[in-house]
Amino acid sequence: MKHPQYTKTLLASTIVASFCMAQTAIAQETDKASTETSKDVEVVTITVDQRQVSLQDAALSVTAVTSELLDQANIGEATQLNGFVPGLQINKSGGSERHISIRGIGSQTPQNFYAQPGVSFHMDGAYITNSIALNMGFLDVEHIEIQRGPQGTAFGAASTGGTMNVISKKPELEEFTGSVEGSFGNYNYAKGKVAVNVPLGDSFAIRGVIQTTSHDGFSQSNSIDGGYDLNDADNVNSRISALWEASDDLSVLLISQHYDDASNGSALKALDDPNEDPRVVSQDYPAKLDMTMDITTAIVTWDLPGATLKSTTSYQDMKHDQSFDSDRSDFENFGGYDHVVSWSTWAETTLQELSLSSKLGGMFDWVVGAFYLKSESGQFVLEYKGTDINDPTILLPHDLDPADIPFNVSYENLSHVTRISWAPFLQGTLNVNEDLHITAGIRYNDDDYEGLSSSYYAEANSTDFASDNLTGKLVVDYAVSPENMVYASVSKGYKPGGVNSSSENALVVSTEVQPETVLAYEIGSKNRFFNNDVQFNIAAFYYEYEDMQYIEEDPIPYAGGTGNIPSTNIWGTEIETSWRLLNDNLKLGLNATLLDGEFNEEYFALDRRAADVAGAEAIASGAAPYEWSYEWFLARQSANVNVSGNTPPTLPKLSGSVNATWFEELGSNGLLTARLDYIYRSEFQSRIFNTPVADTVESYGQLNFFIQYEELDANWKLWLTATNITDEVGIAGRFVDPYGSGVVSDEYIAPRQIIASFGYSF
Repeated sequence: MKHPQYTKTLLASTIVASFCMAQTAIAQETDKASTETSKDVEVVTITVDQRQVSLQDAALSVTAVTSELLDQANIGEATQLNGFVPGLQINKSGGSERHISIRGIGSQTPQNFYAQPGVSFHMDGAYITNSIALNMGFLDVEHIEIQRGPQGTAFGAASTGGTMNVISKKPELEEFTGSVEGSFGNYNYAKGKVAVNVPLGDSFAIRGVIQTTSHDGFSQSNSIDGGYDLNDADNVNSRISALWEASDDLSVLLISQHYDDASNGSALKALDDPNEDPRVVSQDYPAKLDMTMDITTAIVTWDLPGATLKSTTSYQDMKHDQSFDSDRSDFENFGGYDHVVSWSTWAETTLQELSLSSKLGGMFDWVVGAFYLKSESGQFVLEYKGTDINDPTILLPHDLDPADIPFNVSYENLSHVTRISWAPFLQGTLNVNEDLHITAGIRYNDDDYEGLSSSYYAEANSTDFASDNLTGKLVVDYAVSPENMVYASVSKGYKPGGVNSSSENALVVSTEVQPETVLAYEIGSKNRFFNNDVQFNIAAFYYEYEDMQYIEEDPIPYAGGTGNIPSTNIWGTEIETSWRLLNDNLKLGLNATLLDGEFNEEYFALDRRAADVAGAEAIASGAAPYEWSYEWFLARQSANVNVSGNTPPTLPKLSGSVNATWFEELGSNGLLTARLDYIYRSEFQSRIFNTPVADTVESYGQLNFFIQYEELDANWKLWLTATNITDEVGIAGRFVDPYGSGVVSDEYIAPRQIIASFGYSF
């Protein structure tokens, strides 16, 4: 029996206690201030509500992952951020999609074509519509901003869970610079990067960067002749950007990035795989990934008298092809084969965002703007099953011509979706005095979908859906002292609805998917103590989550889609702290998140695995004469369960990391840096059903080490990263196939990697 009220009381007590501690520390620091001068502190500038502000001054929960940390922890792509940001979880689904959530809010709809992510992803402020783009990895990054909680006012697309904004390094005027980096490690890891900054006159500069990454797979298939690596890498990432300072008041920034990936797929190991080695999978069909993506963004900033006008224009073009073994097994163990031989996706997106914001410093600060997006996307999916070992379709080519579709096709779909979104927004901050600020914002969101879908080459089915919603926020923040701030906020996030293109023949699943919303209450405090040696940030939050979108199974196989769970509550506490010791030679850090939640209304849902069992039992007992009979459908539907009281997915009770970094000067120009990290994530539920075997994902811990020597005057450095030192076989995420075989499979964290790197700047 859960007692959410006890948990809420504990969270409230924690945050109140932290405020009391802050007051005590403030009093102690006031006495010290007369005899000591405060140390300079590093200021990280982030983008909040169209403005550049200090991270410690932002009245919300936000983390900035610096480029230094990316190097030290060997973080090259999104899933490797797990453990370094409070409340953040990024996992893979059946193919190459990414499931990203913050505080348990995100995408519970893997493999759904139209669904938008609950956590919005941005590159240099431009909203990226498809979560597949997270495969691109990180290139020439200045820092990554992760804002936690609903984003429903003045930043890009509205979202229910939060946002991730990757900020790249920009061209610099007046100085020719560059850098060369190379890395080599086990699994034949090889990475090279070259970046050059070229000024052309006093007001124009170009920055170009190219990076290649490759390594062998971390897992192998023992059921494909000659062996087959999975989780390998083979990609090229490049970007060119140009900055034109046309005048003191007008600047234009143009960014164009191209990504090309041709690698094997992800290793997802079935729970019933007979091979006990977690790094070996018994799959007899090769998983492949081919992806290209181009993103071009233009940012124009014009300082007007009393205000700043900013325009962000972006065009995105993605092409993506994948294949994988849907049964996660081989013919002998599965009793046949179930293969997705083609899953092709394309998307073209154009967006425009305009904002006009007042100059800071007055009694009232304001920002007004509008966001517009048009996205067209399509997909072709082909899956087939069989039991004849001699059937030549077992290894069909990945570029199969539709005219050659075999007789044993189990699923085929051709879809096209057009999405148009627009949203005006307005936000203002009343500066009551230097210490007290009240911010209120509102946004009107309008989303329209039009879709065409054809299954098995039948006549195309046309669907359309429109939704709109008002979102906003109210924040009060108060500076107790120059180093200590408290805030309280209420905000609303929104994720648009859509259509289920394959549900025209469904018994239960609706054609329309309702929007989901989150009403979030948060209190927090940001602090620097003890002459700025200690930074301590804490937040507690409570969410009212309405109409959560999730994968809904229908009694008729392959007629499922996305459904809505009416009401969910989520609550938690987050802490981020760092402490500098021993004359700044030692820095200790910690981030921790406590999460819990429950579905708090009666709601019946059908588990695909339970439905299959019920259907088989009906056939065996004679209650259903044959598969796909009406009685068989009724038997499958009888397996539905009430999920009220269950824990929502992706809510580990405890997650976070602790780290220690040592700085040592060697000689007059050398600097040695060593860092040790321990990451922990407790168990969590992967689906709404909370079944012990299929849904409970076990906890894991991971130990990482980094050491670097830098010769400052000579502009060169050497470093070594060792991730997962103990070679922990931790489960990063679990996937229960909702459309194909229903197989439960695990994604493991990467094994031990030891990588040596060098870099030279000029």
